Amino acid sequence: MSSKICLLVFLFVMGAYDRASAAEAIKDNSFLIEEAYNQEAGVVQFVQTVQYLEPSEEWAYTLSVEVPVPDQSHQLSFAVPLFKQDVRDSQLQAGDLLLNYRYQLFENEFVAMAPRFSLILPTGDHKKEYGSDVFGFQFNHSISIELTKDWATHWNLGFTYLPDAKNANDETAHLFGYNFGASLIYISSASTQVLFEFLSSSQEQVTAPDSKQNVSSYFFAPGVRTAFKVGKETEIVPGLAALLGVGPSAVNHERGLFVYFSIESRLW
Repeated sequence: MSSKICLLVFLFVMGAYDRASAAEAIKDNSFLIEEAYNQEAGVVQFVQTVQYLEPSEEWAYTLSVEVPVPDQSHQLSFAVPLFKQDVRDSQLQAGDLLLNYRYQLFENEFVAMAPRFSLILPTGDHKKEYGSDVFGFQFNHSISIELTKDWATHWNLGFTYLPDAKNANDETAHLFGYNFGASLIYISSASTQVLFEFLSSSQEQVTAPDSKQNVSSYFFAPGVRTAFKVGKETEIVPGLAALLGVGPSAVNHERGLFVYFSIESRLW
């Protein structure tokens, strides 16, 4: 089943009934873009995502956990990525782990800002091209804007730096990358929203000692997310999006699916 058909089926199912039990409009549950809202005091979020791309047949799974420390102003989180980039791999391989700190710089009724600083741990196997074998750094700044009661937009800009990163041949070079993304969200109801996301990323790769090349990707992701309550203190948000390559990624016929599943619960 193609990604477009899956998305249409999901939209039909979500539209078949109203999840009016969600107390307020969904926030902080975008797919490719970070929204500038930290977790409230005592609320912990567990996020799982699965991504599949054609024609490379690449799989990616990520588990993220976000914890306010001690309140919404400061948030700690980690992201554990697993990949299957080679069809010859029989199982998912661990990538480099991210440890994140995000500060709620500003938030009012209409605008929110939250910069994130991340430490990249060399947990992936660089021999199989699942890591860089060095500690790295990442920065991302997110801005969220409530345009009207029906529309919201989110913007991201960031960079990644990997000093003396290694390739599979143990050749090294300093690597730099950047990311830019934006989204427009239609708030059809408090519990169901339609997302239109765009993400551009560029990351250098080691090709020889002190030599590197740039690899870029561009994706447009239309999708939908919904929310429902489990008890009084837990919210579950599933979502689905199509990944459509644009620009150079369209030339390579890159396309796929993105599956999102979040559990957000007040633990103290």
